[in-house]
Amino acid sequence: MKRTSSPQKLGDVLGQLVRSMGIEGPLARGTVVARWESILGDSLLQHVDKSWVKGNKLFVRVKSSVWRQELHLQREEWRTRLNKEMGAEIVQEIVFR
Repeated sequence: MKRTSSPQKLGDVLGQLVRSMGIEGPLARGTVVARWESILGDSLLQHVDKSWVKGNKLFVRVKSSVWRQELHLQREEWRTRLNKEMGAEIVQEIVFR
């Protein structure tokens, strides 16, 4: 990055750094999972075994079929909330297993 005479926002500088290092994808995936777990909260998170991102899908392994069905029925609401938290349409689908 070249030196400029005017101050820049830290978020802009970090964004440029992440892109230049080529870690934008993995960093975004980690952020999606962290935000997902934050949105769920502790009471629902206890029913989730594992969450991961592949492409534009969030996969969630749920511990019981009852909770899987409950979360599945609300998947569009969860997806909308998650994308709103991320500030972009990153997750196109949430798959509960």
